[in-house]
Amino acid sequence: MSAKYDQFIANDVTSNRSNVARQMLIKEYKKLGHGAFGTVVQAYLTPDNHKWYGPFAIKKVPAQTEYKSRELEILRVADHPNVVKLEYFFTHVSPSDNKLYQHLAMECLPETLQLEIHRYTSNKFELPLKHVKLYTYQIARGMLYLHALGICHRDIKPSNVLVDPNTGVLKICDFGSAKKLEPTQPSISYICSRFYRAPELIVGCTQYTTQIDIWGLGCVMGEMLIGKAVFQGQEPLLQLREISKLLGPPDKKFLFFSNPSYDGPLFSKPLFTGTPAQRFEKHFGNAGPEGIDLLMKVLVYEPESRLSPRRIMAHSFFDDLRKERYFFPRGHTQPKYMPSLFEFSQFELQILGELASQVTPQE
Repeated sequence: MSAKYDQFIANDVTSNRSNVARQMLIKEYKKLGHGAFGTVVQAYLTPDNHKWYGPFAIKKVPAQTEYKSRELEILRVADHPNVVKLEYFFTHVSPSDNKLYQHLAMECLPETLQLEIHRYTSNKFELPLKHVKLYTYQIARGMLYLHALGICHRDIKPSNVLVDPNTGVLKICDFGSAKKLEPTQPSISYICSRFYRAPELIVGCTQYTTQIDIWGLGCVMGEMLIGKAVFQGQEPLLQLREISKLLGPPDKKFLFFSNPSYDGPLFSKPLFTGTPAQRFEKHFGNAGPEGIDLLMKVLVYEPESRLSPRRIMAHSFFDDLRKERYFFPRGHTQPKYMPSLFEFSQFELQILGELASQVTPQE
């Protein structure tokens, strides 16, 4: 570990599993990224200089904000194979600006889905369809769990999804925008990165549901299929125009229920030819009929008409995963077993309800 990275002693390193706090030495050795709200570094922790824990991805955010406590609260309760796990958390004053920062030490995965998509497209390859199925299914499974707790991620995009291309494991990360939605409480509509923002948010809806995440899932699945963001509007309202090109113009009822005072462009003149089905076919032909069917049921204007996570998981697009247990990781010539996709907790089985038998492989 090179000396050029920070090391410091933190006094209140709390284990999320045991709730025990103790002093530890933190050794940072690699910057992983930085967002609007803080930085992420890779680090090891040690209580005694002999036993090292890690590597962890440590996210640092300013501690005096309502925003950070939300992320910590959500990560403290979240416990699911497809949601990044919080291992430790602590506060520490940064010597560079003397401000107090909240540090969240989370499990580390080698890549983001964004990087994995880029690896294929930069070599003029497509992500294999099996990988698209494997990753989309795990996002849906993570959402099944989060949405059942009332947690809306609000920023689903490939850079907020971690993957291990060797094992096929996927975990949703970055809960910086996440919120537990209360049915009667309004929430800000200016949320979620533009290319992945659901149409009801674009027109200013403040009473939205966890279905905005489902729109994000559709955008991520589409991006895996074509190697670039599906809807790339250069500004928020032009985002709606891009969506209209594929789905057709939004109808008045959708606009009224999303935001009765919306007075922006309606894009009511068709910007395209043919039916939505033909356009989806043209755009996502390599997804096969089942993949196109799934996308058409997820990328829908009306939030309540978008499939729920359990219906996505039960969709025939994933029958492949139920039949075969292996996949070929990138760069491998030998098949590998897929991660366990169907070992559900009692809680998950409860949410899946009568669909559990459709989701689980028939032995």
